Amino acid sequence: MFNREKFLRYIKAKDEEEELTAAKVLDKAREALQKHEPTFTNFLNPYQRELLTSILDQIYDLKYLLYGGFERAERKRIGLMPDYYMREIVDNPLTIFEISGNFNFASVSHRDFLGAILGTGIKREVVGDLIVSSDKCQVIVAEEIKDYLLFNLKRVHNVPVEVEEIDAEKLEVEPEHVKEIKSTVASLRLDSVASSGFSTSRTKMAREIEAGNVKLNWKIEDDPAQTVELDDIISIRGRGRVEIDQHLGRSRKDRIKLILKRYT
Repeated sequence: MFNREKFLRYIKAKDEEEELTAAKVLDKAREALQKHEPTFTNFLNPYQRELLTSILDQIYDLKYLLYGGFERAERKRIGLMPDYYMREIVDNPLTIFEISGNFNFASVSHRDFLGAILGTGIKREVVGDLIVSSDKCQVIVAEEIKDYLLFNLKRVHNVPVEVEEIDAEKLEVEPEHVKEIKSTVASLRLDSVASSGFSTSRTKMAREIEAGNVKLNWKIEDDPAQTVELDDIISIRGRGRVEIDQHLGRSRKDRIKLILKRYT
């Protein structure tokens, strides 16, 4: 029998929002098993997926698949289904749009495109990754809201736009670059490690953190003194992310030696 409450107790949710997300996903899993058909979550970040899949792995007869549009997508949906289903027979729960316009006289960013999409009344959880260039944006959304977005998104930053559905093969995903950084820090405070990984002063990084511009393990963290650990991910919109890859002990001056990986 599917014991929803037992699974919820196993999930180490940090707050009510995480508990609510977990409850919704478990409801989707139960629905998939009861109706013998696939169900899909909203888009989830890597932290949420890791939290939830550790529990989904324990549900007998349940299978799950990830859908993000491309392999390195940050935001992905989880498809939940009886374990006899194969990916090939499950309908794709995603739609990919290309949003284009004459942006020669208007500088637009990820924030502008996302703001225009959400301005139509769509919620963030049904919008996946955005790939933004100087003249267009490719965005992955939940299939069930594609008609609404197609007919309601008319402008971005006061520029008229065209919205066209495209195939995944046309996604313009840039290759990811990885740089290894050998660093020594006084402590494992977030501001100390992040300033080293992003090559900026600790004072400036502390301001970025306090302003809510920094995420730790895909969640906004506004406390510069927050302690970080091995394998933690620190990310800043537009500047990539830093992974704490190795802890090499202490230097002769008693500083902590780290190897960081910066992804851009």
